[in-house]
Amino acid sequence: MGVATSAVLDAPIEAVWAIVSDFGNLQRWHPMVARCEADGDTVGSMRTVHFADWWASERLERLDPDAHVFGYAVVDSSRPPNIGVNGSITLSEAGPGRTRVDWMSGHPDDHPHAAVVNPALEAYYPQRVNHLRNALGLPIIDA
Repeated sequence: MGVATSAVLDAPIEAVWAIVSDFGNLQRWHPMVARCEADGDTVGSMRTVHFADWWASERLERLDPDAHVFGYAVVDSSRPPNIGVNGSITLSEAGPGRTRVDWMSGHPDDHPHAAVVNPALEAYYPQRVNHLRNALGLPIIDA
């Protein structure tokens, strides 16, 4: 995978998991999402995420509430270089009432679109972590 982002949030793991794992409700923590349409919330389910000027369809690849791992794959998009991006969000305890978020995503380095997509994701995901902080009622950190 091409990009890794990590952060520690001052929130219990179950509170963070409740937001991250809500496959069909991405707009709950991503303010740039205009709407999100999902056909379910189990592995294999699909969601189409609509932004102001583009969209992406993602398949739920992994949903493990015991290990706190959420995995997805972009299977279609109005931005074709994004097709094939795989991602995973892994949560772990980081002390009492604290959660570590490890987000890996992107194309493998040898993918033809990696040089364009991965740097964009690397810049984008710290903002997404701040969106998650905001949804949890935590202060935003300069990215």
